[in-house]
Amino acid sequence: MEFGWPVMLWALAAPPLLLWGYMRLVRRAGKREAVLADPHLLGVLWSRPSASRRHVPVAFYLAAVAFLTFAMARPIAAIPLPVNRAALIIAIDVSKSMIGEDVQPNRLKAAQAAALDLLRAMPASAKVGLIAFSDYAQVLVPPTTERQVMREAIAGLKVQQATGVGSAIIESLRVLPGRKALLGERLNIQPNPQQIPLTPPQAQPPADQKPVDLPPAAIVIISDGVSNLGVNPNLAISLAVDGKVKVYGVGVGTVNGSVMTVDNQLVLVPFDPALLQQMAQSTGGRYFEVSQQDELRKVYRQLGRSIGWERRRTEVTSFLAGVAGIFMLVGALFSMMWFRRVP
Repeated sequence: MEFGWPVMLWALAAPPLLLWGYMRLVRRAGKREAVLADPHLLGVLWSRPSASRRHVPVAFYLAAVAFLTFAMARPIAAIPLPVNRAALIIAIDVSKSMIGEDVQPNRLKAAQAAALDLLRAMPASAKVGLIAFSDYAQVLVPPTTERQVMREAIAGLKVQQATGVGSAIIESLRVLPGRKALLGERLNIQPNPQQIPLTPPQAQPPADQKPVDLPPAAIVIISDGVSNLGVNPNLAISLAVDGKVKVYGVGVGTVNGSVMTVDNQLVLVPFDPALLQQMAQSTGGRYFEVSQQDELRKVYRQLGRSIGWERRRTEVTSFLAGVAGIFMLVGALFSMMWFRRVP
């Protein structure tokens, strides 16, 4: 335990001094009674309260003083506090195909709007992170409860080149709580667009970590669905399954795609939701079109809260002051009940 004002610990000498003063007053009162009348007649003249009744209110007052003086030192302790363990990663495709205008005003703007809508739907205590992916995946915001940071990062997204959905999943697993410790070296995958799909062995969690202890986590992939670079998506999906992470796909585009002018040439920008649908089905998530925001909000309200306990350094001055107040009230209550007065 630490103290903000350790010099105030000298005040802890007050309760023993007050106790010493109280004992002297009790002895002086006994001497005065002996002077007034013969000890054999005192019981006839008045009835003395029992020792417990006489001393209990004072004991409560002294305890209150002790807590108050201890609180004056502003103690800081590591105490368990309830925290929301749920975490969500929003991964947004920023490849060149996201400039397609088959979704107005364009795919990237629609993806940004969907991400902001998701952010508003999540409980304030849930941690949300942001990943942008194109040639590679980049963690722009690790999971946090700071919503303004997320909003600014989403607004600042810029279009780049290719699309690597698998890399986005791998980077998400790295930053989601507990997944890096669970999956370990299996997350160290070299991007290879020609990698042959494979099914990796089942994860062997460390002895001190069980999969059931993992906090709930999910990944939202907002993309036009065409992956042409980076980590093999099938391998990334299998790692998400082993990490108990659901992947939700949000498709941005239309069936016919979009025809655009690039370098003075007409180019068809396709839309293929097949990969997003496969990821959602394999991990227990769901697939949505970008226009289905109401359905997506319902899903993340279900993710909601997972309350756990975490030890945090917290100043406990107010707690100790509150305990002191309770002791004073209890002492005053006993005094009023037994003596019709408050010392």
